[in-house]
Amino acid sequence: MKVTLTNYTLNPINAIEEAACNCYNSSPNSGKIMNACIKSGHTSVTEFATFTFHIEGVSRALLAQITRHRIGVSFAVRSQRYCSEDGFEYVTPKTITKNENLKKAYEDFMLKINDFYTALQELGIPNEDARMILPNACCTTFEVSFNLRSLMHFMNERLCTRAQWEIRELAQMMKKEVINKFPELDKYLVPKCEINCELPMCNEHKSCGRHKTAKQIKEIIQ
Repeated sequence: MKVTLTNYTLNPINAIEEAACNCYNSSPNSGKIMNACIKSGHTSVTEFATFTFHIEGVSRALLAQITRHRIGVSFAVRSQRYCSEDGFEYVTPKTITKNENLKKAYEDFMLKINDFYTALQELGIPNEDARMILPNACCTTFEVSFNLRSLMHFMNERLCTRAQWEIRELAQMMKKEVINKFPELDKYLVPKCEINCELPMCNEHKSCGRHKTAKQIKEIIQ
């Protein structure tokens, strides 16, 4: 898996501050207005900062998950219709790699799929039809843009330990790319249990144990 932050608002904090100032007839104040807006739930102003990522080596299964994030998000994806996937790379889950016999069987099966895919191409079957046999594990490449509001929501959902492992790893790498340039955004790119840093709380049906659930907190208060 490879993640690169390829484009972004040069100064996202200032961009958000400028937008928020219109609402309050005030002047930018080094991120204080942005922080106050986010803390109070007025996150619409964070739509004025954008981040674009180039992503490689992830599965089509992951692609199906990330495209569920639609508001304030744009995608440009490698086409299996026009591009040949002969010799395709694929993602192998760790639950399979830890079993050598199972890993070998998995790799053999992927090779058989590739051989059949190539055979279809040699018979004149167009890529758009030959692709029907390709697995969800087949790797893809895409460009994705998020505004900050959507990126925060993405992180809230996908940094959660209940998220599927591959997209959680992707979220971690995307976060690292962003905070390397803008460390002040670290506190906003968190799992949903930590949106409220003053009272972290899990709202999943089954908690990972990182934070107490609302029910547990209620029992403590009572």
